Amino acid sequence: MRILLIQPNYHSGGAEIAGNWPSSWVPYVGGALKNAGFTDIEFIDAMTYYIEDDELGKIIRDRQPDVVLATAITPMIYKSQSTLKLVKQICPNAKTIMGGVHPTYMYREVLAEAPWVDYIIRGEGEEITVNLLRAIANGTDEQERRNILGIAFLEEGKIVATPAHPPIKDLDTLTPDWSLLNWDNYIYTPLNNRVAVPNYSRGCPFRCRFCCQWKFWRKYRSRSPKHFVDEIEYLVKEHQIGFFILADEEPTINKSRFIALCNELIDRNLGVHWGINTRVTDILRDEKELPLYRKAGLVHVSLGTEAAAQLNLNLFRKETTIADNKRAVQLLRENGILAEVQFIMGLPNETPETIEETYRMARDWKADMTNWNMYTPWPFSELFQDLADRVEIRDYSHYNFVTPIIKPDNMTREEVLKGVLRNYARFYSWKFLEYWFEKDSFKRRYLLGCLWAFVKTTLNKRFYNLSRVKQKGLQTEIEFGFDESKILSAEQMAQLKQERLADIDSLGTISACGAPNEVSEGNDYIKAQQQHGMIQVAVIEDDEQTRINLRVNLRSQDGIEVASEATNAETGLVLLESIDVDVAVVDSTLPDMDLKKFIRNARKVQANSYVIPSKILVLVNPEQTSILDTLTTGNDAFYADGFCAKDGNLEKLAEAVRIIHKKGKYQDPDLAHLRIGLSV
Repeated sequence: MRILLIQPNYHSGGAEIAGNWPSSWVPYVGGALKNAGFTDIEFIDAMTYYIEDDELGKIIRDRQPDVVLATAITPMIYKSQSTLKLVKQICPNAKTIMGGVHPTYMYREVLAEAPWVDYIIRGEGEEITVNLLRAIANGTDEQERRNILGIAFLEEGKIVATPAHPPIKDLDTLTPDWSLLNWDNYIYTPLNNRVAVPNYSRGCPFRCRFCCQWKFWRKYRSRSPKHFVDEIEYLVKEHQIGFFILADEEPTINKSRFIALCNELIDRNLGVHWGINTRVTDILRDEKELPLYRKAGLVHVSLGTEAAAQLNLNLFRKETTIADNKRAVQLLRENGILAEVQFIMGLPNETPETIEETYRMARDWKADMTNWNMYTPWPFSELFQDLADRVEIRDYSHYNFVTPIIKPDNMTREEVLKGVLRNYARFYSWKFLEYWFEKDSFKRRYLLGCLWAFVKTTLNKRFYNLSRVKQKGLQTEIEFGFDESKILSAEQMAQLKQERLADIDSLGTISACGAPNEVSEGNDYIKAQQQHGMIQVAVIEDDEQTRINLRVNLRSQDGIEVASEATNAETGLVLLESIDVDVAVVDSTLPDMDLKKFIRNARKVQANSYVIPSKILVLVNPEQTSILDTLTTGNDAFYADGFCAKDGNLEKLAEAVRIIHKKGKYQDPDLAHLRIGLSV
């Protein structure tokens, strides 16, 4: 059976300014297919080669594929649909399959618009694709497809979606085939060497309202550091990779594993450089480890700082402050790591003043690089459900981070774009001078390479899609080029909001991979306890200074590591569901949930997850008897495992952590008079 994988010919003027990026889905899905016995597989990268439909049609006609798979993020969806339509016109008997984030959630809309798409893969693709193609190879797919998990299709004009497929249990079982790519074309402009985008981890436990990755991947998982670095070593030695960027939402969340990954890279001395996206809080947490990260080759960190106003940070459900952002940039720069910050622009409350404020912040923070990204309201995100009646532009081809989709209350879209372009021009005019004075020779070369990428793509007008900016005399005009048929009236927006074309549940939140949220995954999904020499602690505390003190002082104690931290109960629960933590140190007065409910939910989420159950050590003030009384009655399973006075005695707290880890329970002698009940 002949299989074609196609990356559609879509371009946005966003991340492409840094070079040509390899399609990370191809080696992983293609490798899974080869491992399952499918050998006749070819990848056509219409995006990198700018292959237009006439030429692509000739390739399809020459290859005569039996199955064609294409991917689609939101702005690529129309091009992906038309690509598969082209396949059907040339090879009507070929099976056409689409995967990716957008069709995962919007399969109803996709199948209604593009009935020539035979199947949609919803969610993590490797195992689902193999199951589907086995049925196709046997000629039994139409008889068996209702029993194949994680797909959607049309049957007698009706849309059918099967239940979600469980996430891949062990990412070390991935079998990527990087030979499917033509490596000569994947060049990272700043360093002028080959670039790869491998997967170290999948998923994100944080629930930013503008995002959907946390529901697409469903479980946060990471590969073993050794297994991952084996793959990097292969890429360096077999394909001469000089730079890689992790295709991960949250690679640093499990600190001990990330340190092990860095040590593995250092030990092998591969001479490769790399970059990541991560959270500000993780950089603050890892202040002491940043020299190690740089030694391991980490040279570029993109921070999700997101918004100029704290109001917007709260709207996004980010858990950082403006001061946190500035400090994280400073720490990275002090350790020779390029610090790139991201601002989200074009929300309803945008004004000329807020745009100017982002420029002042970027300069004040001394960020090495800054990106101003237009807020792109993914139609399947939680925030979109709130703003849906403000989003009249439904031309998804412009949902690309460089086009203002929402019109702010007090600005036009043109004014927003002009303000952002002015920020870019001013910021990088300063950087043109500053980069030359960087003392670190490698970082200076790297920064100048990044600047060259900006200059190059500005001159050819690919950066930020500058071709739409027209100079007419002394006036600058912008032609956005929206499809007029996809600009909705207020009535149409209201109707679509009611119809909820995105696959969301009755609460308005995104369901797991377009299927029922509760999918049994079997007892074999429970993982064995992670082997490590340190007691792994999560700190869940809303007061910033207290949280910092706990982090710094606990980490100074022998045998204790602060693996992660959260500022409220909701995020704390996500952490405990997602990573292995031996002891959760929890403030008794979290702002968003009472303690008893938090403990009950923590027990529940960990029982249904693959992580080891955590011991819960509650920090209390002696006068908080009313809070503590609620924990001495009812089901023992809802009790905390221990209590410690919140009096600032860190030696005592460290001892409490050690005791509860070893014995399973702890009661502070200073709280004995309160007769607190403990689980046994």
